[in-house]
Amino acid sequence: MMGNYGMTFAAIGGVYIGVEQFLQNKRMKRDFINGAVGGFVAGATVLGFKGRSIKTAISAGTALAVTSAVIDAGGQTTRIDTGKEYYPYTKKRSSLD
Repeated sequence: MMGNYGMTFAAIGGVYIGVEQFLQNKRMKRDFINGAVGGFVAGATVLGFKGRSIKTAISAGTALAVTSAVIDAGGQTTRIDTGKEYYPYTKKRSSLD
């Protein structure tokens, strides 16, 4: 049973990233539209096929498209340069120890 869910998850991820990267290369843009279209196609094809209905396909595609667009659009604001720099932790012990 877990393998069935795993295959579904892998198929959604594969279709999503394939469509998103295809659109990014064709449109020469990196924005939320690529992810939204990728989400719709992934949801509509994979989950619509499993549900065997057009209504399920459109609902699943819309849900994944909206989720992807919101995450992509919201995630763009974290890429603004705030001047902060983050350094990795060092393994050196401080002299206070």
